[in-house]
Amino acid sequence: MMLRKILATSGTRIMNALSSLIVLWIAANSLGSEAWGTAGIILLDISLVLLVVELVTGSAIVFHSSKENFTSLLLLSAMWTFFVIGLFAFIFFILSGFPHLYSLMIPENYGKHILILSLINGFYGFNLNALLGREKLKVFNGLFVLQFSLLLATMASSVYLFDIRDERAFVLALYVSYTIPAFVGWFMIVPYIEKSTFTHTKSIFMRLFHFGSMTQLSSIAHLVNKRMSFYVIKQYLGLAPLGVYNSGVQLTEGLRLIGQSISLVQFSSLSNSNSDEYARTMSIQLLKFSVLLTTLASLVLIAIPKVVFEMIFSKDFGDIKIVIISLAPGVVFLAANTIFSHYFSGTGKPKYNLYASLVGLFVTIPAVLLLIPAFQLVGAGISASLAYGASVLYQWLVFKKLTHTKTSELRISMHEIKTFVVSLKRLL
Repeated sequence: MMLRKILATSGTRIMNALSSLIVLWIAANSLGSEAWGTAGIILLDISLVLLVVELVTGSAIVFHSSKENFTSLLLLSAMWTFFVIGLFAFIFFILSGFPHLYSLMIPENYGKHILILSLINGFYGFNLNALLGREKLKVFNGLFVLQFSLLLATMASSVYLFDIRDERAFVLALYVSYTIPAFVGWFMIVPYIEKSTFTHTKSIFMRLFHFGSMTQLSSIAHLVNKRMSFYVIKQYLGLAPLGVYNSGVQLTEGLRLIGQSISLVQFSSLSNSNSDEYARTMSIQLLKFSVLLTTLASLVLIAIPKVVFEMIFSKDFGDIKIVIISLAPGVVFLAANTIFSHYFSGTGKPKYNLYASLVGLFVTIPAVLLLIPAFQLVGAGISASLAYGASVLYQWLVFKKLTHTKTSELRISMHEIKTFVVSLKRLL
């Protein structure tokens, strides 16, 4: 049953990766590296806003969706989302008094769009997390497929039908791909609203915030680890190199679909289980296969010649190859990081994810400031890989201590491989 869920989720992630690849191809050939760099900053800013929104509406909803009054969860999440958007609107206003800093962090004329898109995505994210928390993986995957399909369709229509050849094509695609799934997701969660009333708001909010604060502070630090290099690249190298780096990041992080697919099922299962030994053994098994499959996929991507990338994405994006090579170790570390992170969150210990992200952040800050000016895009990739490696090392040491796991248990046995292959054949 779990393998079936993993493969179903993997299928949607593979489709998402292919969709993202086509979007990247359209952007590289029609928008150019500078416009794609601007799009990368816009998406990064939205992600930063959403990380604060998800202090209450993120993994805390997954964990508490089947445990708390659902109507209270919904209304508290909505109030928190509006509060955060208002807070960031005020922050943007303050930053506008410092033009250089504002222009570095927020592309010109896109501040209000970043806030509106964050608001819409906040409600869409609540729907997804509520469904995941109740193990409605088919509906969860369906909404996810709808979202990235609309992104691709709108992006292609904007470029080829309406001849929009800059970052506006991507922003329009974000509007459509966030808004429609948000409305569809609303109808999917309506049955849960009808079964409950608005009660115990203060205690529920405190539980959500306590759980979410650890998880989302971790996610904020993790995102800074991943994306601080964007702002440094823009400052030292400009938007065009940032567009190339953004493309390389999207290609390599597309390989994360393996670990993400596995960990989503893992998190959903752990949130509905009370067995520590089950959580430990399942996480070890999933960790091994996630890292192994991600490593193999990374080697395949590295083996692709530079000329192929230039042929697909134009000569402006030839440096994607060196970005991929420098990021490859980090992607493998991220596969392990995802499994460990969902283990700690799913077993009610999100504070260790925060500590791991802070360890990575302590590596990221000096690394990007030293390596990007010296080695440019390669330095950015190396700094990311170093930060991910430091975070995973910390998570492994904590996991090993808490669960009394032996290092020898990380070896993949022939029996495990044969069992996986047999199960896969039966399923297919």
